[in-house]
Amino acid sequence: MHRLPVMAAPGAPSRAVLRRLQVRASVLLSLAALLLPLCLIPLGRLVPTLWTEAGQLSHHASAAAGRVAVALARQAEALRRIEDALAGLPEEPGESARRISRLLRAEPDPAVLAAALRGPGQQLDGIRLDLLTRDGEVLARSAEPAVTEQDPVLTVRQPVEGWPLLVLATRTAAPPASTGLLAVGAAVLAMLLLALLAWRREQRGLAAAAAEERREALRNASLAESAARLRLALGAAELGCWSWDEAADDVSWDARAAAILGWHPFGQVPIAALRDRLEPGDHAILDAALASARRNGEPTQCALRLRPSAGGAPRWIELRAQAWRGPRGTLFHGVIGDITARRGAEEQQQRLLREVDHRAKNTLAVVQALLRLTRAEDPADFLPRVEARIAALARAHTLLAQSRWQGAALHRLVAAEFQRRRPGGEAPMPVLAGPPVLLSSVAAQPMAMVLHELASNALQFGALAQPGGTLSLTWQPLPEGGLELIWQERRPVPPPAGTAPVGFGTRILEATVRDQLGGRISREWRAEGLRCIIRLPAGCVVAAPAEPVTERAAAEPSVSAAC
Repeated sequence: MHRLPVMAAPGAPSRAVLRRLQVRASVLLSLAALLLPLCLIPLGRLVPTLWTEAGQLSHHASAAAGRVAVALARQAEALRRIEDALAGLPEEPGESARRISRLLRAEPDPAVLAAALRGPGQQLDGIRLDLLTRDGEVLARSAEPAVTEQDPVLTVRQPVEGWPLLVLATRTAAPPASTGLLAVGAAVLAMLLLALLAWRREQRGLAAAAAEERREALRNASLAESAARLRLALGAAELGCWSWDEAADDVSWDARAAAILGWHPFGQVPIAALRDRLEPGDHAILDAALASARRNGEPTQCALRLRPSAGGAPRWIELRAQAWRGPRGTLFHGVIGDITARRGAEEQQQRLLREVDHRAKNTLAVVQALLRLTRAEDPADFLPRVEARIAALARAHTLLAQSRWQGAALHRLVAAEFQRRRPGGEAPMPVLAGPPVLLSSVAAQPMAMVLHELASNALQFGALAQPGGTLSLTWQPLPEGGLELIWQERRPVPPPAGTAPVGFGTRILEATVRDQLGGRISREWRAEGLRCIIRLPAGCVVAAPAEPVTERAAAEPSVSAAC
């Protein structure tokens, strides 16, 4: 169907182009895995891996807090023992000892605390351990002054159990290079593994998308082939497609339907435009057909007349439609065909049937008259004469049937009469001269009877009854219309003196030419033989023959088959 075309967005890429331009996750992960060492190796030399260094610092802080708690506990136990020992001394010496004890309790030995922080034989590369009070006062440190002056990189606090003290573990230098590089390598391997997994998933997705694209291409090719076949079938049938959206009152059609209806190939019109192309008397037929399709859901068809254009001949179309109930209303789909030629053929066939019926009745009436009138002749010749006359009618009927009752060629009518078999052999063919003439369907059978009677008389009594006799038949159109035929017999021996015989054949000639055809006939018996002139009116001759008459056409076996 022709609709207004929908333009695609300018530069809109196809699905395949979008898939090629799509950034893949595996590519991004691979690039990240390649670029990650370049970014993290310098940083790994300065800053340890977060979770590794934080765990290491927490371990050192916890161990140092435990050692400090043990050292302080031992110091407190030693002081308790000293106080117990000094409790029995006199007051003056005891007072001095108690002052010493309080001093020791208030100020623990920094050397002992530093040793407890550091631990026996422990290496602290770039790590500093400080023992702080709740107020942040430093009681002891495990590193040299050079280390303490460096800026901290990472710190961890650990309280000392049972004491109001904190152990502060500080990373004051970058970790060894191997520590950072190991974490970077692990991250790179992890990202490469993720890239591999993403690549495999993308490959499966691409394979599925390619398979779906092939299936879609096959579906599109199948649809295109089906559409092409449909167009070829509709073109071969000379049919056009049309549709009608009843809710929107929108009629659409293809180019062939537009040519049939005389519309422009593109556009949208209401159903009223289709009604306007029809004869007013056929509007009810169209409405009834559409109502039947809407009600029953079955295909319907109707023959409609188109309004003729200026100076044009009337035309017929056949409209076929089927209704489909969609979500937005009823849709009608169907085809349109030009049936003007078919309707003309049907009407011609009806006229032909009526003509055949009329001719058959006339032939039966003629046969009945022949049977009734022939009884007066010799009974021995009754059957052959009747059969010959009926055969002449049958030959004329065959010629008329071959021309679809448009007429019969005079040449073929004469040839059919003289080609019939006779008891004494085949009759000699007369000399024929004249232009192609087509006798009308009204005059064909009567002239067949006339030619039969003349030929029978020539074979029995005339020129052809003697050896060496000849016969000629010439015809020519009359100036006022009509046709003149001259039948000339030439016999070698003159006939005996006397009047010409008058019998049933003579009465048939007179009645047929004058009464039935409205023409004139004159006969003259000369010394060389019979000369008969027949003049037919214009109504007995068709203006233009349907086909030229040739000798070959006159000698066709189908013509003499009924003889």
